[in-house]
Amino acid sequence: MKSVFCLIAFLTGFLGFLNAQTFVGKVSGIKSEEPFNVPDIKIPVFAERTFNVKDFGAQGDSVTNDTRAINEAIARCNAAGGGSVTFPAGCYMAASIHLKSNVCLKLDEKAEIFGASSGYDAPESHSPNEKYQDYGHSHFHNALMWGEDIENFAIIGGKVTGGAIIQNNPNGRDIGDKVIAIVRGKNLLFKNVTHNTGGHFVYLLNDCENITIDHVVIKKSRDAIDFMGCRNVQVFGCYFTGCSDDTIGIKSDYVLGRRILSENFYVWDCYFESGCNGLQFGSETAGDFRNIRIWSVKIGLAMKAGIGITSNDSGNIDDVMYRDIEISNAASPIFILITDRLRTGEAGVKPGKISNVTLKNITITKQREGSHHGPVSTATVSGLPGYTIDNLTLENVRITYAGGGKTEDAAVVPPYLKEYSPNQYKTRPAAALFARHVKGLTLKNVVMDYETPDYRPPLVIWDADGVTLSNFSSSRPDGVAMIHLKDVRNLNVQNSTGIQNTKNETIKEGKK
Repeated sequence: MKSVFCLIAFLTGFLGFLNAQTFVGKVSGIKSEEPFNVPDIKIPVFAERTFNVKDFGAQGDSVTNDTRAINEAIARCNAAGGGSVTFPAGCYMAASIHLKSNVCLKLDEKAEIFGASSGYDAPESHSPNEKYQDYGHSHFHNALMWGEDIENFAIIGGKVTGGAIIQNNPNGRDIGDKVIAIVRGKNLLFKNVTHNTGGHFVYLLNDCENITIDHVVIKKSRDAIDFMGCRNVQVFGCYFTGCSDDTIGIKSDYVLGRRILSENFYVWDCYFESGCNGLQFGSETAGDFRNIRIWSVKIGLAMKAGIGITSNDSGNIDDVMYRDIEISNAASPIFILITDRLRTGEAGVKPGKISNVTLKNITITKQREGSHHGPVSTATVSGLPGYTIDNLTLENVRITYAGGGKTEDAAVVPPYLKEYSPNQYKTRPAAALFARHVKGLTLKNVVMDYETPDYRPPLVIWDADGVTLSNFSSSRPDGVAMIHLKDVRNLNVQNSTGIQNTKNETIKEGKK
C-alpha cells in the first residue's frame, strides 16, 4: 500500500512541478518595472564528499523505517567536514531526522522522504514561553526533520512529504506535526523540492538568516512556510497550493524568550493559494519587521485576506513594499490592522506601529466568501487611538468587489478587538476602503468597481491626518456619497471623480 502511496505522490508532485514551471514563465510577464534590488544572500557551499544513505543501511522501500541510517549518514558527513548525503530513487520512511551543519541532502528526482506513523522525538520544553504562541510554534523536535544551531544546510531535489504527519496538536501522541523545523540556522537552501503534503507547517524556521527558497512546490498543508524572526530571506519561483492556513507567513513569536527582528525579505515570481492569507504579517508579532519587498506574485485564493499586515503583540512593521500583485478569490482584498493583544513575555509593552507601506500595481478581482472565515469584506486599514498606521500608499490599484452593501450598513461602527481575522470585524461602513487612525494615507490612480451595486460610501475615513486622493474613482449608485469623513485633517483631493478638489482641508464630519 505504501508503495502505491509513493507512486501517487510521485505523479502528483511531478504534475505540480510542471505547473510551477509553467507559472513561473507566466508570472515574469506581469512585471511593469525593473524588479527590486535583491542583495547577495549567502548560499551554502559544500565539500565534494558524498555519503549514500544506502551505504548506511537505508532501504528506500517505503516500508522500512530508515531514520537510523539517514541520521548516521548525516552525522558521518558532518564529522568529515561536510558534503552531500545522497538519496537514490526510492521512498524513505523516517521520523525526526537530525539535521547538522555543512550537509546537503541531495535527492534523486525519483527519491522521496516521507513521514512515518511513529518514532518521533518528543516535543522539547520551552517553558515558560510556550503560553505566548500556539502548540505548533512552541516545539521543534516533533518534526520529520529538525535542526538547531546549524550552518550551511540544504535540501536539493526530490520530494519531502509529510506522510503520516498531522496538522493539529498531537495531544501526547507519538506523531509529528511539521515537516522541517530549524532554530537558529544560517545559510539555508531549499531548491527544487516538492512537498506533496505537510503538517501544521511544511517549514517552521525560527531565528534563521540567509535563507533561500528556490522553486519549491507545496501541494497540501496547513501553513506552507512560517518565517519566525528571520533575516535575509529570498523566495522565488515557488508554487504553493492546498494550504488551509497561510502560505507565506512573516511572523515573530516569543518561544525563544526574546524579541527577534525580522528584516530583508524578498519574495517574487510565485503563485499562492491559501485557505487564510495569501501574503501575511502575523498574527505572531512579538518582534519588529523592516525592509520587506514582495513583487510579481499571483494569489489565486485567499479565504481571509489577499494581503494581510497585522501587528498584534507590540511589533513595529516598517518599510514594506508590494508591487505587481494579482489577487483573485479573496474574501478581503487588503487587511491592515493594529491590535493590543500583546502576546509576549516582554514587560510593559504597548501596541506596535505600522508605517511606510506601499502597495503599487495591484489588481484584485473575483471577490468570494471565505468558506470557514466568513463573508466578503471591504479593504480595511485600522489602527488604534494613539497608535496610528503611518504613511500608507496605494498606487495603481484596481479592486473589483462583489458589492451588495446596504444603505443601513453605512452606519456600522466596527469594534476594536484583539482578534486578527478580517471576518471578526463584521460589516464595514464603506464599500471600498474603511480607514481609521491613520497618518499619511495616499490613494493615487485607484479604481474601485463592483459586480453588484453597493449602497455604502466607497470611502469612509475616521481620525486621519494627511489624506491625499489623486485620480481616485469608484462607481456608486445615484444618491450615494463618495466619501464619509470624520475628524480628518489635511485632506487633499485632486482629479478624483465625484469629489471637489481641495487642499489641506479639515473636516470634523461630513460627506462628499
